[in-house]
Amino acid sequence: MNLYLKDSQKPEQAEDVGQALIQMIEQNSNIIRWKFHLAFTKFDQTSNIKIIYDSEWCRIKFMFSRQRSPEWDELLIQYGRVHAPNEESFMRWAGQECRCWHNIMDPLRFLDGLSPSEAIEQVKTRKQLPEAVRAFKESDHGKKLLSEYPPKSVIVMHSKLWERYGHRLFKLFDLRQPQLWTQYQQFIKEYHQLMGTKTSYGPPLENIC
Repeated sequence: MNLYLKDSQKPEQAEDVGQALIQMIEQNSNIIRWKFHLAFTKFDQTSNIKIIYDSEWCRIKFMFSRQRSPEWDELLIQYGRVHAPNEESFMRWAGQECRCWHNIMDPLRFLDGLSPSEAIEQVKTRKQLPEAVRAFKESDHGKKLLSEYPPKSVIVMHSKLWERYGHRLFKLFDLRQPQLWTQYQQFIKEYHQLMGTKTSYGPPLENIC
């Protein structure tokens, strides 16, 4: 199953692709069982489709981009706290500009109990992949899904991560858990200080909210 229309005579519409993506998300993940609901869609063009699901804990954003052929189609999934805006990547919070949408990798390293230095070692020696992500990608099931359609494999992988980490993952982003978020902020700050990472776009990488 991919997001290309079966009727090749019909011009492709972003609305159709967006609706097909919603169907793919809900058929290949347990997002509804985790009490997430559809909160935002943007179907302006097939190269820039955005879908956001909300829960009481956090937000999950799906960003799809149509490429020249199905095997190159891209789907990025990010996590935000409930204050994260629908489309902007940065916002002002507690007096500073910060990054409000987050990749899954660093939260998993934090939840796995790695220290900042251990996280850096994992990045350098294991292709930046936390154990659960690496296990899925190297499994027969993961490889089969990737060969079938990459965006579908991304959806299934995140669903598997939700099963493994459960509420621990979602509560990390929960505004009602300020102490946990402070611990994660310190983890990210020390991680980037040790890595010496810099960015030329947006606020410093350790500025997260």
